[in-house]
Amino acid sequence: MVRVFYSQKTEQLIEQMKLTGWRQRVRENLDHSHQDLSDNWKLCAIGERIRLEGRDLNSIKDLTPEAIKLGYDFSVAMQEKDNQKALEIITRIEQLETIWRDEQYG
Repeated sequence: MVRVFYSQKTEQLIEQMKLTGWRQRVRENLDHSHQDLSDNWKLCAIGERIRLEGRDLNSIKDLTPEAIKLGYDFSVAMQEKDNQKALEIITRIEQLETIWRDEQYG
C-alpha cells in the first residue's frame, strides 16, 4: 500500500516539473523584461521549479552545482535572446532529479 502511494506521489511530482510558465515566455519575442526576470533566481526557470516544489530559496548555495550552472546558462540565453537554447535549458531543469544540494549530498 505504501509503495502505491509513493508511486502516485512520484508521478504527480514528475508532472509538476513542467515549467509551463517559462516555456510560454520563451516562445514569445524575448525582450528586456524577460531578461530582468531571468536574472532573479526566484523568478527565473529555476525559480519556477522551486515554486512548483513548494519550497523557497534562501541561498543559491542550497542548489546543486548543476542547477546553479543551468540557472546561469538560462540567464545568458535570455540575454542573447536565444529562444532555442533557453528551451533546451528549461528541459534540462525539468529533467534534473533534484535541484537541492541537501537532497543530493546530505
